[in-house]
Amino acid sequence: MSGLLHAAVLVTAQAPVSRKFLLLSMAVAIGGIALFVLLAVLIRKTLRSGASEELAAIERTTPREENSLAFEAMAYSSVIARFKEQEKELERLRASERERAAATENISQAVLSNLASGVLVLGLSGTVRQANAAAKEILGYQSPFNLHARDIFRGVLTVREEGGAQPSEPSLLLNAINQTLREGLTFRRMEAEYQTPQGHQRILGITLSPVRSAAGEPLGAACLISDLTEITRLSRQIALQQNLAALGEMSAGIAHEFKNSLATIAGYAQMLRSEQDLKTAHEFAARIGEETSSLTRIVTHFLNFARPREIVMQELDAAAILEDCAREAGVALQLRGVEGLRLLGDSTAIRQVFANLLRNSAEAARPGAPATVIATAIQEGDRIRLELSDNGAGISPQTLGRVFLPFFTTKNHGTGLGLALVHRIVTEHGGTITAASDGSGATFTLSLPAKKPAQAASESH
Repeated sequence: MSGLLHAAVLVTAQAPVSRKFLLLSMAVAIGGIALFVLLAVLIRKTLRSGASEELAAIERTTPREENSLAFEAMAYSSVIARFKEQEKELERLRASERERAAATENISQAVLSNLASGVLVLGLSGTVRQANAAAKEILGYQSPFNLHARDIFRGVLTVREEGGAQPSEPSLLLNAINQTLREGLTFRRMEAEYQTPQGHQRILGITLSPVRSAAGEPLGAACLISDLTEITRLSRQIALQQNLAALGEMSAGIAHEFKNSLATIAGYAQMLRSEQDLKTAHEFAARIGEETSSLTRIVTHFLNFARPREIVMQELDAAAILEDCAREAGVALQLRGVEGLRLLGDSTAIRQVFANLLRNSAEAARPGAPATVIATAIQEGDRIRLELSDNGAGISPQTLGRVFLPFFTTKNHGTGLGLALVHRIVTEHGGTITAASDGSGATFTLSLPAKKPAQAASESH
C-alpha cells in the first residue's frame, strides 16, 4: 500500500497534468456518492411521510365513523328523552284538567243540591235529564228522571204569564216548554197553580231557558222552579188588609159625601116647606134635584170601582181611542210615536182610563190657556209605555202620593174615584201607572200590554 502511494506520488510529481485530472475525478466521485446518499435520505423520508399520512388517514377515518354512530345514538336518546318529558307534561296537564273538571262538577253539584229553588234539566225530547233535591221536594216526585214534562206538570191547574192579568189553561206551560226546546225562547216568571201527587196545593214560579253547548248547539232546556206558596199567602193577606183599609176610606168618603148631600137636601126641603114664592120654591127644588144627581153619580162611580167587571182582551188602536177621548174632553192632543201602536185590552175599560185622564187635564187647565196634552209612546217588546203630559196647574208634592186613593180629591165637586178607577183598570190589565209633576203640568206614565211590532206586521199582511 505504501508502495502504491509512493508510486502515485512519483507519478504525480512527474506528471502535473495527470495529477489535476486525478483530483477532478476524485471530486466527482465524492460528489456522486454524496448525491446518492442525499437521494437515499430523501426517498426514505418520502416513504416514511406517505406511510404516516396513510396511517393518520386510517386513524382519522376510523374515529369519525365511530363518532357518527355515537352522535346518532346520542341524538336518538335525546329525542326519546324529550318525548318522554313531553308525555309526562301532557299527562300532568290532563290530570290537572281532570281535577279542575271534577272540582267544577263538584261545585256545580253542590250548588244545585243546596239551591232552595228547584232545577229541572230537560232533554230535547222533553224528558227530565237532571233534577236537584229542591225540584223533587217542590214537585212531589221522588225520582222524576226520564219522565216527560207533560207528566211532571200534569198537576198544573192554571198558568199566568209574566204581567198577565188573568190565568190561562195548563197547556200554556207545555207550549212554552216546547218553544224553549224547539226555538230557544226564554220565558220568565210564569206563575202556576200546582197540585202535587200527594194532593198539596202550591203556587209555583217558573222560568224556562234554553241550554246550549259551547258551539251553540241546542241541548235542551233548564226549568227554574220557585215555591211561591207562602209568599203568595202573605201577599194575599197584605192585599186583603189593604182592601179593608181602602174599604174603610171609601166608606168614610161615601158617608161624608152622603152626609153633605143629605144635609143640603134637608135644608132646602125645610125652606121649601115654608116658602110661599113659587119661583123661589122652584129654585129650591132644582137644588134638591142637583144634590140627588150628585148622590147618584157618587153611587155609580163607587159601583164601577168596587164591582170588578169581566175584561175582554182585544187589539185596540191607541191613537184612535186617545183622539176620541180628547175631542170629548175638549183637549188639544199631540201624538208622538202613538200612531200604529196596538194595545191589548178591554175597549170600554181602556177608553174609560183615557177619558178620565184627559178630563182631569182639561179641568186642571190654567186660566186663559187652552188645555194641551202631549201623548208620547214607546214600544218595549210586548209592552207600551205611554206618557200623557199636560200644561195644567200640576199636582202639589203633598198630594202627589195620594192621587190614586179612593175618595181623595182636591176638586170642589169631585168624587175622588176617577183616578182610583184608572189605577184599578190598569192593574187589572197587568200594567202600571205613575204620576209626576214638576210645576209646569202633570205627567201620567202608563205601561200596558201590547202586540209586538213583528207580530202586528205579520198579521197585517
